[in-house]
Amino acid sequence: MKYREIKAKNLNPKTFIDEKVREIREITGDGIAISALSGGVDSSVVTALAHRALGRKLKTYFIDNGIMREGEPKRVKALFAELGIPVTIVDARKAFFSAMKGITDPEMKREAITQTFYKKVFRELVLKSKATVLLQGTILTDIEETVAGIKRQHNVFEQIGIDPKKAFGYKISEPLIELRKDGVRKVGMALGLQKTLFDRIPFPGPALAARVIGEVTPMKIALVRKATVIVEEELGKTKA
Repeated sequence: MKYREIKAKNLNPKTFIDEKVREIREITGDGIAISALSGGVDSSVVTALAHRALGRKLKTYFIDNGIMREGEPKRVKALFAELGIPVTIVDARKAFFSAMKGITDPEMKREAITQTFYKKVFRELVLKSKATVLLQGTILTDIEETVAGIKRQHNVFEQIGIDPKKAFGYKISEPLIELRKDGVRKVGMALGLQKTLFDRIPFPGPALAARVIGEVTPMKIALVRKATVIVEEELGKTKA
């Protein structure tokens, strides 16, 4: 399955936004949609885009899986509150650490996180809210890396033969699938996102679990979380 690529240099953000707003409204219909917000560049842009399209018909959830950056849930919620976009934080730390217990293989960790997100946490949210679709920030690079076997991105399904409707019980929409990160940043800027959201350092899908060698435990995550703060502060001082 191939997708049309819109290169950043050829991207007209306003035209793209208008087109995706129409698509999101069409796929949502008379129902409501859920936005899967992680605080990363891609999910933040999708959330702002979906909010423009749906307003109160959008339910945005930040899943606190216990493996995010320092203070991430409250920070992201506060940033989106400034934009008038309400975010509900869902405490799912117990479910994720339980799913990763005893697992040491990196790919198996990714799979445990994926299944917990989509088959358990989001499934319950979608069914409870009676949403018609889950919106997420999959981009073209995610698909290419997964299909090529470079690494399995947790948010790639249909492209590798998995039907979300059959596997999880709901539809998934990916408005940014034609873009790469530089294009997504342009759209984020055009949507009025804060620079701290659309221009932040990329973060792995499996979050801090990707930086833990061996089994993922709360103690190891706490250590890696502190190290990440230091590394990102130092990177922020560079001009690169």
